[in-house]
Amino acid sequence: MLMLGIGGYSYHILYKRLVLRKIDNAFSPGFSTLELAALAQHGYSLEHGGVELDEEQKFKIVRPEQELIDRVVGGKLKGSYYLLFGEKGTGKTSMLLEAMQKVHGDGVGMLEAHGDIELFRLRLGKAIDYEYHEDYIGGMFSIRGPRDSTALLDIERALNKLEKVALKRKSMRDRPLVLIVNNLHYLPDNREGQHLVDLLQQRAEMWAASGLVTLVFTSDQYRTTEMLRLHATRMQVLNVQDIPREMAVQSLRGYREKKFHEEVADGVLDQVYSMVGGRLIFLDQVARSRDMLRTCRSICEKEKRWLLCKCWILGAEMDDKAEDQQDLSSGAMLLGKTLVEMEKNPDRTHYVSGLPGIALHKAQELMTRADLIKGLDEMNIVAIDADAVVRADSVPMQNAFRSIVSDPEFEAHLEATLERLDELEGLGRTTELRLKDFMEGEYEVRVRGGGKGDTFLSVQKKQDEQD
Repeated sequence: MLMLGIGGYSYHILYKRLVLRKIDNAFSPGFSTLELAALAQHGYSLEHGGVELDEEQKFKIVRPEQELIDRVVGGKLKGSYYLLFGEKGTGKTSMLLEAMQKVHGDGVGMLEAHGDIELFRLRLGKAIDYEYHEDYIGGMFSIRGPRDSTALLDIERALNKLEKVALKRKSMRDRPLVLIVNNLHYLPDNREGQHLVDLLQQRAEMWAASGLVTLVFTSDQYRTTEMLRLHATRMQVLNVQDIPREMAVQSLRGYREKKFHEEVADGVLDQVYSMVGGRLIFLDQVARSRDMLRTCRSICEKEKRWLLCKCWILGAEMDDKAEDQQDLSSGAMLLGKTLVEMEKNPDRTHYVSGLPGIALHKAQELMTRADLIKGLDEMNIVAIDADAVVRADSVPMQNAFRSIVSDPEFEAHLEATLERLDELEGLGRTTELRLKDFMEGEYEVRVRGGGKGDTFLSVQKKQDEQD
């Protein structure tokens, strides 16, 4: 029994050391399978054991924020954690992968968020090479293990182990580890998701103050900034927006000359930018296309179809069951109409890539409900930046708004929809009471209040004056 006890205790000590060694190895130079897959998806070649950008497959623009991202991922900046906030396709993940490639993954871990907390737990474990004691041999002897708990407690245990590794590394070199949580907005917008965000932010605040680990979040939904700003003291928000015109035009010209040996006229490049703007995901498609203008028109048409499928208004013949969906759609059209009219305003203070902006509280006032604007943000119809300014999601989406509003029948159709919505709202507030099988004579209807807000209605025959 003594030898069995000594053997079990030795195994336990060895296992704990092995866990810390595996986590430390996860932050050694090199990339995990998840990181290699992300690099390949963003145009990096993984042949011959190296990671290099494939110039033939990827249209690249070095953003102004790249230098700051390099310093954060390289561990040169301490004392803060970061939120990279910007719309889908602006280049947030590409900048992070570029910075990771420069340090060859040394001291950096990366994972994708998910709406299921259990999947987030597994992805965190894979990113830091932590098995949550599921490979612990003590489970063979019916010993209750840590997995007999919730996913949130497992995530807390994983972060505790990561903290021990970070403390050990700090004693050897004064450089924080970097943990990247990509697409934080995928976490569910409920109580469980809020608890996970609070857990991550508490760790981020504590680790930023001690210089142990730098957490980097990315998101493209405004609700994420609202959740994090409630308790943020050391968070820095990097608002990643579309590429300016000069940089986009110059990069397009250089890429076309290199790949297609084509000298593109300035007028064509200006036309391309006016159709797709400075969104990197669109510029990449256009740059690699044989016919740039045709690809631009295709992108604009797809955005317009998306807008019409999600937010088209139904007019005066609307069914009463469509009221909730049409509240959102009519609000989107009112907002789009306002954004198109703002283009005529000579004040260009809040313009990005030629897109006018309206303050968030004014947009909520225009839509008459504060919750509708977030639904449009989630559907990529509008974008709310880190300064709470609402714009069309992209230049093609603004072009779609402009095309719809310019229709001669749009104003009348929108007015008919709003009148029908007012009618349905009025019907919803009205209660119709029908009384049948009454004898001749006059009747009295009396209404009296009851407890807990209840209302009682009584009908009785009116008594004659002689009685």
